[in-house]
Amino acid sequence: MRGLFRYEQKTTAIHRIDPRIKLIWVFSISVLSIIVGVPWLLLIIFLSTLPFWVVLRPSQEKITSIVFVLFTMVLGFMFSQSIFYYWGENPTFTLIPASFPIFGPITGGIHVYKEGVMYGFIQSFRFIATVSAALLLVSTTHPSELIAGIVRFIPIRKRCIGLPIEIAFMVSTAVSFAPTMIEECLITINAMQVRGLNMKGITNKIKALRYLFFPLVVNVLRTGRQIAIAADSRAFRATKHRTYVKELRLKRLDYIFLSYICVFTGIGLYLSLTGLGGTAPGR
Repeated sequence: MRGLFRYEQKTTAIHRIDPRIKLIWVFSISVLSIIVGVPWLLLIIFLSTLPFWVVLRPSQEKITSIVFVLFTMVLGFMFSQSIFYYWGENPTFTLIPASFPIFGPITGGIHVYKEGVMYGFIQSFRFIATVSAALLLVSTTHPSELIAGIVRFIPIRKRCIGLPIEIAFMVSTAVSFAPTMIEECLITINAMQVRGLNMKGITNKIKALRYLFFPLVVNVLRTGRQIAIAADSRAFRATKHRTYVKELRLKRLDYIFLSYICVFTGIGLYLSLTGLGGTAPGR
């Protein structure tokens, strides 16, 4: 899990694509996942992200982490929708009957619906497609290039249209904080196990969380302070107009990928407008 949000330094074709084009691609996948409602179209949107992972050739550890995250999301949606699917009429079975003390009268009974399981499975593709594209963006884009792409999204002469540098820096720092927190958790857990902490069984793991919380908070605050000192020492926000060592310019590969995005998004929008868009559950 520690390498899930990390940038992989390689020389693949997906690495050479401009970060702004990859941001547009992630946005288009997110939009199509929302407006399209037919299961086979949602599956196609998700499958369209997989060839880029093949080009990236990630490590076995990263593949395992991605599969685990996506599989967990699918199971989570199936379980939640099977319980909270209010459009079902005939439940498959009942977890808590309405006559059960306290919880029964409050919830009216908790039932599992087969239709909810299928609806959750279909809806999970909306999220795993977006997550797959976003993870690919993080894995193939250096944090400095990501910041430059967000800030200098549309250059117009000496000015650029984009997000403020503070927000871009915040986004980049938040993305890089995820693997740092995972590594801090692993280091703390290993240290506690060396000192004799028993981690076998679910009960012991839950008890270990209280020992993990305070060291993790302290380490995160210490890392945040170090980042703030580093930013101040490098004169962050000293001038209004920043300069960049590497200027972002679109190349032939960028225009080819941008054309693919336009065609793919256009087809999805057309199919959505012609009756294959999202519908209310149960209809």
